[in-house]
Amino acid sequence: MGNSSSSDSDSDYSPAYVPPPSPLTSNPWRTTPEWNKEFESSLRKDIKAIEPPFKPNIVLVGPVGAGKSSYINATLSVAKGHKVDMAYTESGSKSCTTSYDRYTDKTLLQNFRLIDCMGLEQSTEEGFNVADMVSLLKGHIKNGYQFNPRSPISSENKDHWHVNPTFEDHIHCVVFVVDANVMHIGIPPAYVGKIRQIQDAVKRLRVPRVLILTKADELCYTVRDDNTNMFRSVKVKEAVKTASEVFRIPEASIHPVTNYEDADAIEISWKRNIPLLIALRQITQYTNDRIEALNDSD
Repeated sequence: MGNSSSSDSDSDYSPAYVPPPSPLTSNPWRTTPEWNKEFESSLRKDIKAIEPPFKPNIVLVGPVGAGKSSYINATLSVAKGHKVDMAYTESGSKSCTTSYDRYTDKTLLQNFRLIDCMGLEQSTEEGFNVADMVSLLKGHIKNGYQFNPRSPISSENKDHWHVNPTFEDHIHCVVFVVDANVMHIGIPPAYVGKIRQIQDAVKRLRVPRVLILTKADELCYTVRDDNTNMFRSVKVKEAVKTASEVFRIPEASIHPVTNYEDADAIEISWKRNIPLLIALRQITQYTNDRIEALNDSD
């Protein structure tokens, strides 16, 4: 009986409410001018102002399903001002791109070529054969070549092997494309191993690298609701940081984007265009720098 009053005060205790952490940083973690149509227009002008002496080649490399072809379609959509479906895409565990395919247009990409190639797969006998990378970088592979996962191209392939490629046939920038969601949950070691093998070849030939993180809107609902939150999203920032650590590429060369592959993306939006244009501006600048550096050395 004497102990009945001691439990009353304990039952009244309740822990203090702790609000969940904000999905957005207080300030943008990547500084840009204010996002508006004027900024979009200035990005377009910057890209069009880059005029290399010839049309250089920019190759996209990445795991199956990362969104390489979707990124090409998104970039061409930005260029043309309407949704484009030129690079074939489909969902699945196998690469729907099996050949060396080049894309350009007469507006924003008039001075450059985007090259799509077979996607990487975890198995050593499936997907893009990393042994083809050196041949690709040195310009030995011709447009239309059908990649063979089990056997890299050789000089015996008379139809698709450049015997004496010029510098114009080379790859002048490599763009790695990775799904932002995969970075968040952990990219399989087999993919990391293959990409690092490719990076070794890229570094030896001193070809510039950029990394695109696709599907950032799927990673963070605040970006899905409003694309202007891209550089304030905590999850997107973490994905960029993780990608930098895994692939040893500076964070400033890693660009989260939202493609135009979702069902409700019928119209082109300047808000969605801006991250794509920021990435494309750096890609084209790096590509042109590569050409200028070699011209100076010659």
